[in-house]
Amino acid sequence: MKLLDELVDAFLNGNDNNMSYVLNRRTGEVLLDAPEFITGELEIDWDDEEVAADLVIIPNVTSSEMYDVMASFAKKQSDPITIHLINVLNGKKPFRMFKEKINELGIENHWYQFEQDYAKSRMTEWLEEFSEMEDS
Repeated sequence: MKLLDELVDAFLNGNDNNMSYVLNRRTGEVLLDAPEFITGELEIDWDDEEVAADLVIIPNVTSSEMYDVMASFAKKQSDPITIHLINVLNGKKPFRMFKEKINELGIENHWYQFEQDYAKSRMTEWLEEFSEMEDS
């Protein structure tokens, strides 16, 4: 799997208080930092400056950011679909209802591609910002 694909997965799936995804800048490896009972491996020792020097936590999408992405997707659809999607986004349990509605409308593949494209864009920007910080 390419680094960008791994970063996209980490960005979209890393919303858990017990774990985070980390990029090893030296090796380009994406690591999971989580309790040993989840991974079977020791957690990263962030107090070890030699280990931590090469690591940076990969950002993950927030719920408000994902809501905005879903709204942006909705607005790019034909009028009837936009109305359906905006209605569910403005109702109770918008995330669950959005997923149900895109499945019902048969546009889930379009949504997942839109979501992937967004995440790739965000992770590309993050890598560029990150490399700029290292260069200065």
